[in-house]
Amino acid sequence: MDISCVEDIFNSEDAILLAAMCHQANLLFEEEELILPKGFKLRYIIRALAGVEDPVVEVFGFIAESRDEIVIAFRGTDSFRDNESDQDLYQVPYPFVRNMGKTHRGFTCIYQSTRDELIRKLIKLSITKRLLIAGYSLGGPLAVLAALDIAVNTGFKNPIVYTYGSPRTGDPDFASQFNQVVKNSIRIFNVHDVIPTLPAQAYPPPFTEEGLCYRHVNIKYPLSFQLNSLARNHYISCYFNTLSQKNPDFSRVLCCENPRFCPDTGLCIPFKGICSENSSI
Repeated sequence: MDISCVEDIFNSEDAILLAAMCHQANLLFEEEELILPKGFKLRYIIRALAGVEDPVVEVFGFIAESRDEIVIAFRGTDSFRDNESDQDLYQVPYPFVRNMGKTHRGFTCIYQSTRDELIRKLIKLSITKRLLIAGYSLGGPLAVLAALDIAVNTGFKNPIVYTYGSPRTGDPDFASQFNQVVKNSIRIFNVHDVIPTLPAQAYPPPFTEEGLCYRHVNIKYPLSFQLNSLARNHYISCYFNTLSQKNPDFSRVLCCENPRFCPDTGLCIPFKGICSENSSI
């Protein structure tokens, strides 16, 4: 899809707000505290099983609601067991809609463990409101898995999806089916971020008998920030920082009116090492 079509769907205010929501989802897990912008109320904390050998329940995000919108936000990888799930890259049939291709087993197991309760909480809310589903890093595939499920199996037929630094979710059949059903989906990625290159597009035999193929869902929205660090090139705070430059007035108001809601972007400055041209050494 050409960039003009992407720009028709991309909304800078949604992208900035939802990046901050994903940041808050990570803080909810790390610090057991959640700051929401004015007008939003917490409706549900999303808990799911993470890990392979000995899965445990972890907080993965939340549902929040305002007068006009509902937001589902999923966090990124933040524990050893999350990493286990990330690396469980065998594929299983997508469980919630028939004939939709195959998806990453680790991501699918996380979503499947929380799916029924999430749907029960969601369908209590008004389908007249805009539904925004967002995910950062590991939360990107969770948002994708949830969006297709929700679009087919609930009254929320047109969810708006934003992911940030997301790995691939499933095989080419799944990506194609998702693209046909979920029209308003924006996959935001930093071209210098390694996580969106994972899992690899192909794992030939003998990895499995038939091999594995992975494809990204549409619609891609590339950013470019090079911070000379694998971690900082992936931080949600640095995605937020770059997106904020596309609508600085909105970002400024959002952050000033909602103290501690926006991520700290102090790390999102290119590092100048001792051997750089600007060094005095």
